[in-house]
Amino acid sequence: MSVQVVSAAAAAKVPEVELKDLSPSEAEPQLGLSTAAVSAMAPPAGGGDPEAPAPAAERPPAPGPGSGPAAALSPAAGKVPQASAMKRSDPHHQHQRHRDGGEALVSPDGTVTEAPRTVKKQIQFADQKQEFNKRPTKIGRRSLSRSISQSSTDSYSSAASYTDSSDDETSPRDKQQKNSKGSSDFCVKNIKQAEFGRREIEIAEQEMPALMALRKRAQGEKPLAGAKIVGCTHITAQTAILDDGGDLTHWIYKKYPNMFKKIKGIVEESVTGVHRLYQLSKAGKLCVPAMNVNDSVTKQKFDNLYCCRESILDGLKRTTDMMFGGKQVVVCGYGEVGKGCCAALKAMGSIVYVTEIDPICALQACMDGFRLVKLNEVIRQVDIVITCTGNKNVVTREHLDRMKNSCIVCNMGHSNTEIDVASLRTPELTWERVRSQVDHVIWPDGKRIVLLAEGRLLNLSCSTVPTFVLSITATTQALALIELYNAPEGRYKQDVYLLPKKMDEYVASLHLPTFDAHLTELTDEQAKYLGLNKNGPFKPNYYRY
Repeated sequence: MSVQVVSAAAAAKVPEVELKDLSPSEAEPQLGLSTAAVSAMAPPAGGGDPEAPAPAAERPPAPGPGSGPAAALSPAAGKVPQASAMKRSDPHHQHQRHRDGGEALVSPDGTVTEAPRTVKKQIQFADQKQEFNKRPTKIGRRSLSRSISQSSTDSYSSAASYTDSSDDETSPRDKQQKNSKGSSDFCVKNIKQAEFGRREIEIAEQEMPALMALRKRAQGEKPLAGAKIVGCTHITAQTAILDDGGDLTHWIYKKYPNMFKKIKGIVEESVTGVHRLYQLSKAGKLCVPAMNVNDSVTKQKFDNLYCCRESILDGLKRTTDMMFGGKQVVVCGYGEVGKGCCAALKAMGSIVYVTEIDPICALQACMDGFRLVKLNEVIRQVDIVITCTGNKNVVTREHLDRMKNSCIVCNMGHSNTEIDVASLRTPELTWERVRSQVDHVIWPDGKRIVLLAEGRLLNLSCSTVPTFVLSITATTQALALIELYNAPEGRYKQDVYLLPKKMDEYVASLHLPTFDAHLTELTDEQAKYLGLNKNGPFKPNYYRY
């Protein structure tokens, strides 16, 4: 995340934005199929009429709101077929066992007809035949495939409710919208989702203990009063406070150099963004102090390692419904993100290969039991390719051309630069949207690859990020903002600074009560022996956790 803090003199009130709920038609994509109905018919006793309804005691209860799976069934959707032309009460009919095990009726003239079979329970999709046998139109085909796929992939989390452009082609900038207070000074896709978004935020707050504690403390002190904060982030319920790769900093530096000089400080939490800041500092072009949050321990371990260890499986499962056991996977990069991805896939039974440029990370991969390879060596055989490097053009058109049929390609690293998606937009290749965030790219010989999220970050586009993780990163960023804005003149010069270790430890301590965890405290004698303050910091800045 890139965040700029402007001095109080340049501060302006940030407009409030309210969110509202989806309309029912938007919230629930439909399959176009009538819900199944269940009918039951008890075997007739004493030659009774099979068409007569069963007694109330024998009939299944009518589905109601609290009747479990049956609550979703429509009683009018389908009926059990009836043999209304045949009456068992006709004395001239004789029973005869049919060859397939059913019953037949033989009339006096020798005609054999099939007897009505006793059906205990039958489920039938109404109009099923015409729904799928009908050749859909171009628009119908798109909406049908999208609704079918979304029934298994849609989530009520804003991180996962990423929709394609087919929903609404109108740009939010071209819409005239007002919130509940009558204000129109905002730009969001659909203000009607406000109430829904607010409910999501309330759920997220339950898993964000440190951020809630910090907010409660800040309500009285108002440490950022007068500050104008500009942020660039992936928008989810959890980041309803204030991304990627220092893009905002880079944009302001290039487009508005005079404004860049007025900024009081920058907070950056992405690998690529921090790298860009160090480049500016080395070239003598960084004219404001910057806080490197990315290399804080809590961010590195939780946002990169622990978060990706869970979200990689979530994203792949939601988009492809695949099974991981026995699949061959190559993970490009063995930093914290790569470590998390590899650990998750290995635990699921996948055969994992790793590519790496850093010999230290490469050795770690080998010691963790992964085969270190070059991408060219395994590209023809792997089932999944995952990029986690923070670099550009890690997977090139040459690699894409050599992949096996149905190979899945996705990115967990930085922005959309790691996979050369632009090289796939050529006349000889066909793009086919399968479901939201899933495309088939088809070669002239029929080979196809499965590209997820068009090369953007998989866990942000196709799954959710654990709220607890975002509590840690958001709290870290908020503390860094407060530190830069309130620091006395001269404390921070025009350079890049690591988050103070004391702040890192404070963020971690705010999350411990969630686990009912109890820290051991040093005695005075122990603290003296180690040369530490009893309240921390407990490790030097160079310590590697």
